Amino acid sequence: MVKKSGKQTEGGRGEEHDEIRARKGEEEAALQWEDYKSMPFTQCVVNETLRVANIISGVFRRAMTDVTIKDGYTIPKGWKVFASLRAVHMDHHHFKDARTFNPWRWQNSSAAASSSVNVFTPFGGGPRRCPGAELARVGLSVFLHRLVTQFSWMPAEQDKVIFFPTTRTQKRYPIIVRRLKPVEAM
Repeated sequence: MVKKSGKQTEGGRGEEHDEIRARKGEEEAALQWEDYKSMPFTQCVVNETLRVANIISGVFRRAMTDVTIKDGYTIPKGWKVFASLRAVHMDHHHFKDARTFNPWRWQNSSAAASSSVNVFTPFGGGPRRCPGAELARVGLSVFLHRLVTQFSWMPAEQDKVIFFPTTRTQKRYPIIVRRLKPVEAM
C-alpha cells in the first residue's frame, strides 16, 4: 500500500484528500463520516491492500454435512477444511494480474462484484464475518488521508515482494517519511 502510493496525485491518488482539506479549511481538522464516504479512490486502495496483503490467510471450518464440490469431490461431514482466502484473492481467474497491486481494478464493476460472490472476503463472511470490518476500513482510510495530506515518503532501499506463504516484503519495506509542513510550536 505505501509502496505504491507516494504523494503523487496521478489518477486519483491525492485529489479526493485535497478536496477534503479544502472543504475543511484546516489542515488537521477532524474527519467526519461524510469525509470518509467521499473517498472512493481511497476505498479502492483499501480493497486492494486487503486483497493483496490480508492479515489472515484463511479459516478452518468443520463440514456440518457432506459437501460435494467441483469435479465431484465430496468433503465428508465432520471433516475439517482450511478455506484459503489468500488463494482466492491471488487467483488470476478472479483478478487479472493478481500479483500486481492495482487499486484501479476496484473502479470497474467486475472487481466490485467480486465482493458479492465470495471471491473478495478479507473479513470472512456469513454469520462469522468480522464485526470490526467497517472500523478497520475507517481506520485505514483515516491513516491514508493523514499520510497523503501531511507526509511524503520514499523507499529507504530496494526491497522485494514475496508471495509465499504470505504476501510481504523481504526487508519489511523500509521507508523515509518526511512531514510536508513543520508542526508549529504552541
